[in-house]
Amino acid sequence: MATLFLVGGCSDEPEAKRPGPAGPTASSDQPTRTPATQSPGLDLPGNAQILVAETTGNKDQELPEFTSEEGAYTVYAVCEGKGKVSILNRNSSNAHPVACGGVPTVGVIYADKKAQHLKIQVVGDTSVWKIAVISGNHQS
Repeated sequence: MATLFLVGGCSDEPEAKRPGPAGPTASSDQPTRTPATQSPGLDLPGNAQILVAETTGNKDQELPEFTSEEGAYTVYAVCEGKGKVSILNRNSSNAHPVACGGVPTVGVIYADKKAQHLKIQVVGDTSVWKIAVISGNHQS
């Protein structure tokens, strides 16, 4: 059983100064693994073991299966746009929202050392999201 804790940050930046959402950059169903869109970057720890490389998209997407050998993993996510973006474990219906507006969402998930299956869900208007997953607890 996995437990998901996500924290969205705050920004005192006025809406007018925030970058606008980027449009899709590819028609493929495969996620983009490079920062090909204009969504904000993720501030990943330099020494972290990457479980899912930075992945960018603008619609529902299943992430690659991964296993953390540390009993926990940290999810870094950000989105731009007016839609609602959530992270789901494919074995659960509990959606965990990602804060849009360029404010990073970081969450630590404590899970058994077995394969994990996450999915990004986009509802409503267009949103461009970016996510990465690293091994261990890197939130503190």
